[in-house]
Amino acid sequence: MSIIKKKLQEEKGSMTLEFLMVMPYYLFFFLLLWQAVASGLTMMKAQSAVNEAAKYYAVTEEYSEAYSIASDAIGVSDTMTFQGFDINTGYNGEFEAIIQLRHGLVFIPKEWRNKASINLTHKVNSRVIK
Repeated sequence: MSIIKKKLQEEKGSMTLEFLMVMPYYLFFFLLLWQAVASGLTMMKAQSAVNEAAKYYAVTEEYSEAYSIASDAIGVSDTMTFQGFDINTGYNGEFEAIIQLRHGLVFIPKEWRNKASINLTHKVNSRVIK
């Protein structure tokens, strides 16, 4: 009986066991961290796209080319999908450029990303330069 007690008192392998028990938490933490990085990059790219399209529209007042610029700036990506671009005109040459896109979660399969995605809308208010 004392041999069993002695074996239970030994701490050999306890660090390995603790590491293996904590590993899923680290994995989950790094998945969340990677999703936060991907979301931040998506936000920055969407804002940049709507800014570029609004700059072009402010100078030329060509909606179709501004739409193309916004679409090209978003590009093709696994984490975001271009949904649309619109310009609402107002008085005295003022306008509002709006871009819509879908941002999918990074760590889920591609087949599910359309269902598990977030709709994002970015807006820019500006004025036509004449």
